[in-house]
Amino acid sequence: MFLLILLGGALAFFVVAAIMAATSKGKGQGRGQSARPSSGGGGREAKAPHEALRLPYRYADDTIFVHGDSVWTGLVLPTAIDEYLNAAELQAMAEAPARGLLNLARGDRNVECHYRKVYQPITALNWAEDLNAVAWDPTENYKAYNLRKAEYQERIGAMRERNILLVKLGSLKRGGNGVLPAEAEPHEDPGLLRGAIGIADQATAAATGVTEEYLSPAVLAEWTQVASEVHESLEGLKGTSLTREELVWLIRKPLHGDLPVPPEPVLGSRSWGPDQFDLVVDFSGENRKTHIVLHQYDEETGEQQTSYTTTLVAANWPAETRFRQSTAWARYAAQHVEFPVEIDMRFTLIPHLKFKDRANKISGNLVDEMNDMVNSGRQPDSKLSSQVARAQSLCEDIDEHKMPGLEAQIRFTISAPDVKELERRRRVLEMQFKQDLKVTLLRPTRQQWRLLQSQLPGDAPSLPIAPYLRLQEVEQLGAGLPTAGTELGDNPEHRSGKRLGWVGNLVGWAGKMPVHYSLHVGPARNDGGGLAIVGASGGGKSSLALQKFYEESESGVRCLVIDPKTDFAQLCYYLAFGSQVNDPAFSADADAGLLGTPQSRFQPVNPEFWAETEVVDLLKGQAGVLDPWVIARDVASGRLLAESMLRGFLGDEDYQRVRLPVIEAMATVVGWYNSAVRQAVEQGLSARDAELQVPRPTLWQVVDEVVNAYEQAVASGEREAVKDLKLAQMLLTELRTLPYARLAFAERPQPLSSMRKRRTVITLRGFQSPSASDPRNWNPAERLAATALMAVVELGSQMLDVGYEKNPVTGEVGLRPKALFVDEAYVVTATEAGRDLMRRALKQGRSYLAVTVLITQQAIDLVQIEDSEARSGGANQIHTVFAFKQKSAQEASLVAPLLGRPEDDPKVLSALQELRTGVCLQRDADKRVGTVAVDLVFKEILAATDTNGTTRPARQGVDAPPSVWNWTYLQEAADDAASATSASSAAAQLTTKH
Repeated sequence: MFLLILLGGALAFFVVAAIMAATSKGKGQGRGQSARPSSGGGGREAKAPHEALRLPYRYADDTIFVHGDSVWTGLVLPTAIDEYLNAAELQAMAEAPARGLLNLARGDRNVECHYRKVYQPITALNWAEDLNAVAWDPTENYKAYNLRKAEYQERIGAMRERNILLVKLGSLKRGGNGVLPAEAEPHEDPGLLRGAIGIADQATAAATGVTEEYLSPAVLAEWTQVASEVHESLEGLKGTSLTREELVWLIRKPLHGDLPVPPEPVLGSRSWGPDQFDLVVDFSGENRKTHIVLHQYDEETGEQQTSYTTTLVAANWPAETRFRQSTAWARYAAQHVEFPVEIDMRFTLIPHLKFKDRANKISGNLVDEMNDMVNSGRQPDSKLSSQVARAQSLCEDIDEHKMPGLEAQIRFTISAPDVKELERRRRVLEMQFKQDLKVTLLRPTRQQWRLLQSQLPGDAPSLPIAPYLRLQEVEQLGAGLPTAGTELGDNPEHRSGKRLGWVGNLVGWAGKMPVHYSLHVGPARNDGGGLAIVGASGGGKSSLALQKFYEESESGVRCLVIDPKTDFAQLCYYLAFGSQVNDPAFSADADAGLLGTPQSRFQPVNPEFWAETEVVDLLKGQAGVLDPWVIARDVASGRLLAESMLRGFLGDEDYQRVRLPVIEAMATVVGWYNSAVRQAVEQGLSARDAELQVPRPTLWQVVDEVVNAYEQAVASGEREAVKDLKLAQMLLTELRTLPYARLAFAERPQPLSSMRKRRTVITLRGFQSPSASDPRNWNPAERLAATALMAVVELGSQMLDVGYEKNPVTGEVGLRPKALFVDEAYVVTATEAGRDLMRRALKQGRSYLAVTVLITQQAIDLVQIEDSEARSGGANQIHTVFAFKQKSAQEASLVAPLLGRPEDDPKVLSALQELRTGVCLQRDADKRVGTVAVDLVFKEILAATDTNGTTRPARQGVDAPPSVWNWTYLQEAADDAASATSASSAAAQLTTKH
């Protein structure tokens, strides 16, 4: 079998095929050459059966294609994840295809359609190159990281489902089936073809079956308009037009079996008459009794690659089927079979009146059969009675709903690298369909080439297996959930001709599908600026957060981390210093800030990584770094923050008792500041320069003013004033000396150095998270810690609020992407002041390209933030959620709304409690929810993100190579470990024998 598919560069689109059937005793001898197998006796050679035909692709663009005289259009249907849909949502999903198809069957003609579910290997190299191209300032390691992840995805055969719906628009010659009345079909007289002109062209046409053809641009434009109207009628399916490039791939796919399909560009070009033609498929193969042998050749090496493919037909279905998610036939084939199963469904939409007529005839025949049995004295069996009842019910439904019908044949194609594996897969598929779906699959013999041809877009060859056609309601297509899949993660949008977003880093797998996510894809699509990672301790949330921190900072995102538990600092230490982190003296140098300096014996094994890293231990820093007027954007904001911090430090009850003198003191010190600014302006400074030159108020001044007021009241003998001020001065004076609180008090507070490196980690070493989620139950020490953490978050959000920068790669000026990671975020969001802070950070983040990552064990406060935004008419600011294992149904019920699901959703509540470590539920920017298994890919990332004190020392006992090119895949590490175990076991057995 030898097939050439030639694609016209201008108008024509050709397919030429020469089919050779190999006997059971011989094979084709080379590409396109006749097979001469031995007959087995007498030495005579029997010539192989030969079939030559032309596959008439004549034209293709991004909207229509012409196959023979038929004009077709195609839609690529989006894959919709259905894992956690409720019954009503599933019903709507099942009904969507039927609603769309109803619009096609409004006329009086049958409409031919072709549905294909195929699997397209992910060209991960293109993904990696595109991702590296959108990075602000990627390191060489970041580029290598993505390229190696691309290699990893291709190595394990990552594939994406493609659901294609092809619709026959009509015929160039009028007549047959189509979406328009026959008299309304675009046509051109006399004829649409100009034959080959000249002897050379005639000779070429005679030899190849390819003639120089011409299709009128005016007629093609009319057919394009018809296609556009069809697409509009199917807009409920949310599909996109099948492009010429996608059509070429769809033609190539059946002819490659399980071999990779080369993408565009075409394999070669040549002139054929005045037009240019492109060779898009070149293969040879053998037509066997039960399967097709497909041969492909490497264009560079000339090596032959072989695949084996076979097609099965759905021959028998249950008499009655109830719609169930688990047994929807298309969904089942895609998600419950271990190997790829491609679906080929040719169907004809039958208008209402024709469908009614056929249904009435079938019902009448069944009734006549029943009457004949009764008249002959026989009792009709239950099967016939059931058939009569169903046929009559169908007729009644047709009369009531005026619905069209569907005549379909469903086929399933499997491919494998050898015959043995092909046969195993066939048996498994037949068995699973029989046991789980009660569907009988048969493999037609001596029809496999025709069945393979039928998978090609366009008109199908005639097949002598018509008894397997099913006449049914249109709803039966949707009942199979053909577009159900597991696709999650980044999904770029196209709005007003612009592409918004990109496909980010690989984070894990949803079933067989890779899941990609980048922090800034949400804001790029005009979604919120927040990411939430929630889950109980030990579920895997920290590993995902740490992985994202590494990836984003290496891509050029300026990352700031509020790190109470020092997990992020530990990642930085390990990747920079390797196994030295296990040295007992390492932490002392880290605390002293000496790492990597001449004063320390600990020098980085990855100097480039350490040079772009800063770790700041805030509790060992100078007092006053968290003064509210130092970290706030302006004086007015500082006053509000100062009041929130004092309320947090003292607790609501004590703060209310001292609030009046505190407010008076704040008014006094702010008045001093405003007066000094006015004097500076009067002396000739601009308002901006005056604000920069005049020192801002401080919380230290506020306390001093309260103390002064108390002393004056004592001196003047004002008893009532003394009573109010005595408690205030005592509480505030003590506050200046307490842990955490002292960070907000200094006579001359100094800000932290501006964050200019790729990553800055602010640690609070020794920080103890409050044990209770309700702030009313916090003890004084927990209040101090929580308030300090809130101030640090405010500091972080202000540090990220920077202006435009020059991109070091492109030289263009723009906003550098930024990210604020907040670990133990529930401590901040537990209070209303903290939630207000997070709302402001999330809202401003989209404008400043600053994404806030909230890592927390508790979701209730995040739900309150989202709900308040929705109630105020704003968009939800958390664009993506990763939810890990929850310990109880109550905790799970608090997480479910964050995933966009009801708090009593049984599927979600059960799943959240049963998740394994490293597995989570994701709600992506498109509000899709599904299960994701996080994949760290590299052994070095596993070691760097390990937060378990038991396993971390061993994993971090080996240096991480400075270059990602030398990192080890976890898969390889596991294989090496298994080999070592096997060798050790064999050696032990050998020793025992001796």
